[in-house]
Amino acid sequence: MRDSIYMKFMQSFFCLFLFAVTATMAQSNSVVVLDAKYSQKQQVLDNLPSNAEILEIDGNGNPWKSIREYLENHRSTLAIHLFANASYNAFELGNTTYDSDGVDQEFELSMLEGLYQGDHIQLIVYDCNLGSNTEGLALLKKISDKSYFNIAVPTNCNSVFGSNLTFDHTTMNQPTQNSIFQ
Repeated sequence: MRDSIYMKFMQSFFCLFLFAVTATMAQSNSVVVLDAKYSQKQQVLDNLPSNAEILEIDGNGNPWKSIREYLENHRSTLAIHLFANASYNAFELGNTTYDSDGVDQEFELSMLEGLYQGDHIQLIVYDCNLGSNTEGLALLKKISDKSYFNIAVPTNCNSVFGSNLTFDHTTMNQPTQNSIFQ
């Protein structure tokens, strides 16, 4: 009798252990951050891999706080794929436009530095404007300095959906992931 209880306990324990390991391995190491007002939102959603984690940023609350809270709850995340409307020297996330002054005033960016655990989180910016000029690159560098993210952006592209999209500029000169569409 005692042996059968022990065997059932061990079987239950083994199943629970196997479930925990499987769930841990199934967690993604990247997240797609998609602004709710992104002009190509539907095209992004149509082309994402079916298992992509998506964090949609709307106008409620601070967008960087939402990203920080997601990262705190998903510690295995190593890359953020950011889709937001942008110009040559600014981008919009939530209902906030982030230009150089906006980044200076954004206190949540420095809170992201607390997530650093030996590996810089990659912020991969899907935009053909910001990386094509010095003002956009300076803006990304300023965000990188405050958040401790390695920010990657293409410097010469026509579309963020092309199979040849290359993130050839990084703020910390570190390698980064490929496009989520490859």
